[in-house]
Amino acid sequence: MEPALAPIAEIYSLNTDLVLNSISGVSEAHAAERPLPGTNSLAFLLAHAIDARYFVARLLGRPGANPLAEIKATGSDDAGELPPLSELRRFWLEASAHLETTLEGLSTADLAATSEQKFPVGDPTVLGAAAFLAQHESYHVGQMALLRKGLGYPAMQYKRPAPNR
Repeated sequence: MEPALAPIAEIYSLNTDLVLNSISGVSEAHAAERPLPGTNSLAFLLAHAIDARYFVARLLGRPGANPLAEIKATGSDDAGELPPLSELRRFWLEASAHLETTLEGLSTADLAATSEQKFPVGDPTVLGAAAFLAQHESYHVGQMALLRKGLGYPAMQYKRPAPNR
């Protein structure tokens, strides 16, 4: 892996585990609930994060088969019925594996290329886009952790499971 990308890849790897920790033990009913007025559900945030990981991979030049590509929602209100949490978990792991492989395969030239998508950061390169999108994902991981707590579950833990999940 390119050294400049290693810290960003570590954030994505950590977020993979933190999302799993955020949904661990959550019931289907709770995953669809919105315990705070005007918020999205935990299930929607997970679906959004899955979709975003495939967006990152596509932006990095390695699109994947996004199982949620048909969901064109901006929030829980217009998302319609989402797959069960167990299926979303599986999709998350698949998206995570695809993104990990994508990040490992990038060259210095790939990272230095100008990003086709502009983000509110000073670095217009693919590396800058990957960094911004890692921050964007981390924001949503925080939302998932807060919703978990709001639903009455113990706080999300910063623990890393065994490599085989």
